[in-house]
Amino acid sequence: MDNSFETLLEHSKQAIRYWWLLLLTGIALFIIGLVVFLYPAQSYLGMSLMFGFLIFFSGLFQIILSAGNKHYMTGRGWMLAGGIIEVILGVILILNTALSAATLPIFLAFWLLFRSFSAIGLGSDMNAMNVPGSGWTIVSGVLLLLLSMWILFQPILFGTAAVIIWVGISLLFAGMSACIFAFQLRDVHKHMK
Repeated sequence: MDNSFETLLEHSKQAIRYWWLLLLTGIALFIIGLVVFLYPAQSYLGMSLMFGFLIFFSGLFQIILSAGNKHYMTGRGWMLAGGIIEVILGVILILNTALSAATLPIFLAFWLLFRSFSAIGLGSDMNAMNVPGSGWTIVSGVLLLLLSMWILFQPILFGTAAVIIWVGISLLFAGMSACIFAFQLRDVHKHMK
């Protein structure tokens, strides 16, 4: 029994060794959100390419984190599925820069919507394992869910200019949430050493 616990503990240490990838993703999301929020008049074609690369690399980091911990990480399915979807969305946006002004906000809203589901799922898994601060991950997922729904309905109600500002705000929030989660993983990693 004691040997099984030690094995589980060793596997858990392996599962969180790439916490910094999530931190890099969070920093990138925050910076891009800041740029979008401060310069909403940027062209949608340029934003399409910028978001395409951001989403692509965010997904790639999630796939690496998930694949590198395939035997150790609970809830890794959320991260793997999210990473695959983000890579596909990123490639679509990179290769098709002629997306219309109405399509890009919808694409981004669905991406943020999926990130919110992923955060809620990961937070629930963390909560089940009694990880301190897991409630904040769930709360950030719920808030991101509300922001993504707001973005989806903005083009209908207020036009695409307002959507870009809300996308910027949502990316700022998504970046902060990813950084918080990364630091939670880092703290767990330090505690397990």
